[in-house]
Amino acid sequence: MARLLGETFRLLGAHLHLFTLVSLTVWLPGHVVRNYLEFFAAGAQGQLEALRLGLMIQVIFDPLVVAATLAALSRIKRDLPAGYRAVMTEGLAAWWRLFPVRFVVYVAVLLPALGAALWRPGNAGTLLAGVLLLGVGALTVALVVRFAVIDSVVVLEGATVLTGWRRAAELTRGQRGAIFAALGVLFAATLAFAVGASQLFHAVPDANHFVIRVLFDCALAVSQSLFTIVLFLVYWRSRMSAAPPPAP
Repeated sequence: MARLLGETFRLLGAHLHLFTLVSLTVWLPGHVVRNYLEFFAAGAQGQLEALRLGLMIQVIFDPLVVAATLAALSRIKRDLPAGYRAVMTEGLAAWWRLFPVRFVVYVAVLLPALGAALWRPGNAGTLLAGVLLLGVGALTVALVVRFAVIDSVVVLEGATVLTGWRRAAELTRGQRGAIFAALGVLFAATLAFAVGASQLFHAVPDANHFVIRVLFDCALAVSQSLFTIVLFLVYWRSRMSAAPPPAP
């Protein structure tokens, strides 16, 4: 896991300009509008509109960011030119195939999360519901790890929402413990960063400024590339190890 995370951070650092351009193509205008609604729209309605906008961008447009990032990583690994125009063009070509796949993943992850948010401890009935919710959550995590490289299979191998799952499961076999650990470390680090910044904004009101919040959200968006990179590396290693050895 340490080697996997080390290579992930090295790739992000070496090509930070490219991953930043790809990510902010979608998220910079999105965060500008979303923060404008939070700061300048009227009360709770502005907060609700900002939440809706964020979810819409995540579901519809973030697959484009993921597809272009994967196209860039594939080019980098094959020692091909990885310019912004080339990777965005390849990302756009794969967007329509990745969108339904990501939608399925979002639904699978959000349903247990929504249930956990609505669940309240109480009598035996709600206790049983809580146990059921824990089971569904554990199953969801297991499935997410099992099919963790589905994005790479769809973008780089031309699979679809109907054909890519078996291939993804084959490529994660024997690596699921490392995938779970790596994603757990990245999630914990990202969550700590977000929570720390939130506490800072509450403790120092002057820091809770429109421009600062947009910059922070953009930095957080770029950091999400780490998840795409680490799962791509799992995919790439599995694919290379399964490839036949070169002829002498």
